[in-house]
Amino acid sequence: MNKFLGVAGKAVIRMNGKIILLQRSRNSDFDPGLWELPGGKIDYGENLVEALKREVEEEVGIIISVGRPFETWHFIKEPFWVTGITFLCDYIGGSIKLSPEHDNHILIDPKEYKNYKLSTSVEEQINSYKELIRSLKD
Repeated sequence: MNKFLGVAGKAVIRMNGKIILLQRSRNSDFDPGLWELPGGKIDYGENLVEALKREVEEEVGIIISVGRPFETWHFIKEPFWVTGITFLCDYIGGSIKLSPEHDNHILIDPKEYKNYKLSTSVEEQINSYKELIRSLKD
């Protein structure tokens, strides 16, 4: 069986002191109905930061600035072994307009994430974000 490698970027987007989560479509073949961070896999030859900006604009309809990476993670989505990198991002502009990949969105205080059923690796990414914010305040 052929296996492939993939790279994905995810965005913790800060908007008015909260972060955005997206609910995967209930028709999705991967984690249907679960909550995730915006982002996705890069295309061949694409720069990861530019890919993340593109994915966010496609999925959410907003423009972001991409800051520092702060978390790496891995998952299997057959036939891919995916390495993900999560970036600290800020909302720049635009109105939220979801793609068909998602049914809903919310803005939450990161401490509230346990109230939602999360997709693969999202809990770890949010916990890393909370640690990063604490370290920046020190």
